[in-house]
Amino acid sequence: MRSDEGLMKRLKKGIKAIPPIAIPGLFLMRVLSGWRAYRKMLTECPPEEGWRVWFMDYDGSGDTYLTCGYLQSKGLIGERDVFTSSNSPARRVAELFPFGRYVEIRSKAIPNVRVMERFLRQRLNILPLLYESDFMTYSGLMRRSAGIRGIDFMTMLKAGMEVNCGVPYEDGPWEQPEFPYDAGEVETLLTENGLIPGKTVLLAPYAGKGEMCGIPMEFYAELARQLKEKGYTVCTNSVDPQREPPTPGTQPLRIPYRLMRPFCQLAGYFLGLRSGLCDIISQAQCRKVILYAPNMRTDGICSFKEFFSLTNMGLCEDAVEVEAKDGFQCRWEYGLGDTIRLLEKKIVSD
Repeated sequence: MRSDEGLMKRLKKGIKAIPPIAIPGLFLMRVLSGWRAYRKMLTECPPEEGWRVWFMDYDGSGDTYLTCGYLQSKGLIGERDVFTSSNSPARRVAELFPFGRYVEIRSKAIPNVRVMERFLRQRLNILPLLYESDFMTYSGLMRRSAGIRGIDFMTMLKAGMEVNCGVPYEDGPWEQPEFPYDAGEVETLLTENGLIPGKTVLLAPYAGKGEMCGIPMEFYAELARQLKEKGYTVCTNSVDPQREPPTPGTQPLRIPYRLMRPFCQLAGYFLGLRSGLCDIISQAQCRKVILYAPNMRTDGICSFKEFFSLTNMGLCEDAVEVEAKDGFQCRWEYGLGDTIRLLEKKIVSD
């Protein structure tokens, strides 16, 4: 383990390489915050005692599911492995995997760990799970490679984990995790909320932090109304009713991540905005309709759908993935009828 004294020597050396006027703000607001977070990780889980620290600097559920699932498929998660993140969806998803410890870092300090690494120009004694965390490419170079020669998000994650963590890259699908659950608990979740097994549509209209990405709530409300007229029951995945209010006319549910896949299988149908939740339910044996909103963009040369497609990423082959083209936002807002018929057919058709 690198000592605090050694860190301070590198900090002093790094200070000499930046403009003097920027030193106080950079050091006090970013570098020092990152150093404290890094020291907490190594203090709680010293590498010399055999701890291996996996670092997640993004609070996304999908990123965590994919990276941790890939690690588990390689047999790389054990009792001496540590997952480090903020108290976020990332932490809740990681708790489904058999890490030996979970270390929480303040959300504002998490990105500063990477700032400190760049400031020091040396690798830290942690294993960053995201490709952008590589200290040489944190400027966004890898993000801008999206779509080159067909590179998708899962391919990028695998490449980053090889560079950052030494996890060997392998093409193709990988064995996704199965989380233990009680079938009775899933049945109760439906029946106690008046939902019909096999004839229930779960709506997931939100991406990270309550974003709807340009699709108005009226779209989901009208879709729910028409489905209910056909005898379907409709519910909304609503983790936080204040930030993510349920679709009007639907039953709000807060479904734990461990039950999400079996719930969808018993319900029968899933329709959601592309988010990390789609990664988690990708293996569910149900009809899956994934929406790609008009203002979803990548920094690369491909569309958001091409980069994050469940099929392109090798997560499943049975999802119906609907991409909004330019101007389609207006159709959703002012021409709901045509859009409802398009998507309803894909949900309820046999």
